[in-house]
Amino acid sequence: MTSQPVELVPDALYAVGDTAPNDGRLSWASPGTSAFEPVNSFLLVEDGHALLIDPGVAAHESTLLAQLGEIIGPETKLSVFCTRFEGDCVTALGPVIRDFNVVSIFGGGVSNPFDFFEDVSPQEQIRTDHHIEILRKKAGDTIEVGPGRSVDLLSTSLRVLTTFWLYDERTGTLFTSDFFAYEALEHADRSDLVRHTTPDTFDRSAAARRLFTKIDWLLLADPAPFVEELDRLFDTYDISAIAPGHGRIIVGRETVRSYYELTRELLLTCGRAHSTGEVPVHG
Repeated sequence: MTSQPVELVPDALYAVGDTAPNDGRLSWASPGTSAFEPVNSFLLVEDGHALLIDPGVAAHESTLLAQLGEIIGPETKLSVFCTRFEGDCVTALGPVIRDFNVVSIFGGGVSNPFDFFEDVSPQEQIRTDHHIEILRKKAGDTIEVGPGRSVDLLSTSLRVLTTFWLYDERTGTLFTSDFFAYEALEHADRSDLVRHTTPDTFDRSAAARRLFTKIDWLLLADPAPFVEELDRLFDTYDISAIAPGHGRIIVGRETVRSYYELTRELLLTCGRAHSTGEVPVHG
């Protein structure tokens, strides 16, 4: 059975995509922390226009196309934004271009020769294969979803390669790419993809493994600048949902606040704890 779209805000925001087994082949996921990993794309819809954030992986191609077809039609003017040019974000892009009315593809910053770890950059591949240019945007720019609605493009230091986050004022949603991905699923069904409530207790060891498996360099860095950056972000924007590219989606201001505070705590304490061997990040 094809996974269904998850409506986050009626007629405005949907989570699309599917799950992958966490069987050791996912480089970003700590083995043993979950059975299945959601790989999320997000569709913002506004008055005959739509913005797809991170088309996702080729393995989910048929599911993604079916989900998009339930929400938008061939006449919808679809733009695409890639938070980063890594395989888990872009390898389903070609079929989306083929089957839908893609009018623009956006990426943040400047072309990076290390994007996607390939000899030919995805920008060149897309230009050659699909005759569409990637329009590069910089932090502070906006991207139009549809008439009267745009999203803000945000830079972040909490990353490995070039990565950008987005903020949608209409829904209060912060799209965080491969960050804030604290929870996965114990089954392939995405029915509980959304986390509406704060857990009674956080398993901080599991949370640390989830956070630092990919962005492990943070364990060796001075955390103060990153915490300050996070504080500024949450002071500036009215965030009522956090939508990561991997893992469960966090919805509700109190729940968002609790995960922000968890992140703050992990950034401040795990570098010191890791140096003494107290935090089993990769185990």
